[in-house]
Amino acid sequence: MKMIAINLSAPSALPRIDARVRGFSLVEMALVLLIVGLLAAVFLPATNVMLDNSRRKETRAKLEALEQAMVRFVLANRRLPCPADGDLPPGNANQGLELAAGGACTALALTNGVVPWRSLGVSQTDAMDAWNTMVSYRVWGGAAVAGSLTLADGMNMQALDPTNPGAVNTWLSTRGFRACNAAACAVGSAAELASKANGNGVAYFLISHGPNRFGGFSADGNYLGTSVGAPPGPLENINRSTVPLRSASPNDFYVDADFAENPAAYYDDLVLRPTILSVAMAAGLGPRRP
Repeated sequence: MKMIAINLSAPSALPRIDARVRGFSLVEMALVLLIVGLLAAVFLPATNVMLDNSRRKETRAKLEALEQAMVRFVLANRRLPCPADGDLPPGNANQGLELAAGGACTALALTNGVVPWRSLGVSQTDAMDAWNTMVSYRVWGGAAVAGSLTLADGMNMQALDPTNPGAVNTWLSTRGFRACNAAACAVGSAAELASKANGNGVAYFLISHGPNRFGGFSADGNYLGTSVGAPPGPLENINRSTVPLRSASPNDFYVDADFAENPAAYYDDLVLRPTILSVAMAAGLGPRRP
């Protein structure tokens, strides 16, 4: 009769096996979370910067495409379009259409002005920046906001004698916005980027309100008076919507400045500002050689 040997020491190995299959300890989990947090702290800011740069590049391309749509409008109508009212919700018959009365832009459109995408023959998405904010549109309408560039034939310069530079310069010197990179901008100062006195007055401004979206309108017609993220600086406050057109000197300017992260002077707007002469020449309405 054979004897069956029993290894009484085997059960002592079971606790070691159980310890291995239980998984990570709290210390090991803490180390893993620490490593993940460190990696996120290193790579997440760089990812956000790349995403922001990509959106800024996309928005620049959209502004340039809208500029070409403006030229096509001037070719067909011999004037710049009036703004659309950004405060109108989807389904409103006038959403995306230029608001004009008697050939001049209405005060409401000038105050809440966004790109009149339907009048330009583009989609609403084409008139929005990469942060889903409608592109604001500020068109010069004369010192009394009564016409000139917005009236029929307001862009027509063919009647000007191209051999008389003085007549052309006089015509230009009374028209257009100024562009500045500071809140206080005297004529002829270093802050002035474009001046009517030099014959390069700005015909209109297209303004993307950037990542914080402050001062623009959503696609649903909601005014974005609270910033998303960084609070607006004084320069952004000049470019915002829901304020009267800045057409009276010395405040007849909008701001085009470099991106600034300074909390006291934050600025993230993207701006396109063609001159009157460049718009007229692109549309074939400018002075020609004799």
